[in-house]
Amino acid sequence: MEASILSIVMPCLNGMPHIRDAIESVTSAIPAGNVELIVADGGSTDGTLEFLRNAPVTLIEGPDRSLYEGLNKAIASARGEYLVWLNSDDLLIAGMAELWRKTQESRADIGTGEAEIAVDGKPNWKSDHHAREMSIASLLFAVPTVNSRIIRTGLLREAGPFRCDIGLGADRDMMLKLFRLSRKRIFLNSDVYRYNSHSGSRTMGATWKSYQDVHDANLQMVRVLRGEMTGNGDRELIDAFELVSTIARARAEFFNGAPMASLGGVLKAFRDHPSPRTWSRGKSLYLDNRGHGSGW
Repeated sequence: MEASILSIVMPCLNGMPHIRDAIESVTSAIPAGNVELIVADGGSTDGTLEFLRNAPVTLIEGPDRSLYEGLNKAIASARGEYLVWLNSDDLLIAGMAELWRKTQESRADIGTGEAEIAVDGKPNWKSDHHAREMSIASLLFAVPTVNSRIIRTGLLREAGPFRCDIGLGADRDMMLKLFRLSRKRIFLNSDVYRYNSHSGSRTMGATWKSYQDVHDANLQMVRVLRGEMTGNGDRELIDAFELVSTIARARAEFFNGAPMASLGGVLKAFRDHPSPRTWSRGKSLYLDNRGHGSGW
């Protein structure tokens, strides 16, 4: 790995038309940096592959089973000491260059900046990582924004590959591993990343179906965490998170036109977690973290 290189990894499948802006945002945000952009394409059929073959990127062609398999391929090819994950429909923004400089100078394991979510090009949410210290609870209940972080490549490889069997829950699962392994973390109070909400996004689609998918992934992640986190305090957190995710999934099902399935989800929550203590803690953690960044 080379200390002077920042590796930017991008899993991609049918990324048009957003991928053009995503790639251009790299040179706009880090105009003077020694940057490599590695794109793992899983078998695009919308013209993305033809575009990428002539773009200033290192291209890894699929097929792969999921975006996380593509992400793992890109990470395995990274040459830089530090790494950033850029979605093919999002943007790096100006603060990323300063975050990279600060992270290198401090020899930190993780450097965190602020992220924003934009709808139709207009920001409507901004993280507040500066306001809290990262913890297991914050990574579970708040918004993790893994993309607004520069991560030491060696630490990421030590944590192991992103899981490919728990859907979108792989983001939180990896952040929990990195949190436990990291020794030094730094923060820059600048915007470094923009998530774009649009109808085709799996995580930022702003539909009840996309919300249901996210909570499905959270519940898949819970099953994994029960084997990875064994302390009593960890188990209590996981129970509270599972309860909140089950209720949130049921709510999404209701508004997605499946009221009976939604009722079944609520009954399952009562059956699996009858303790008032779990409900009280789940409600408290949900209210404390809802809409907030997970910290640094």
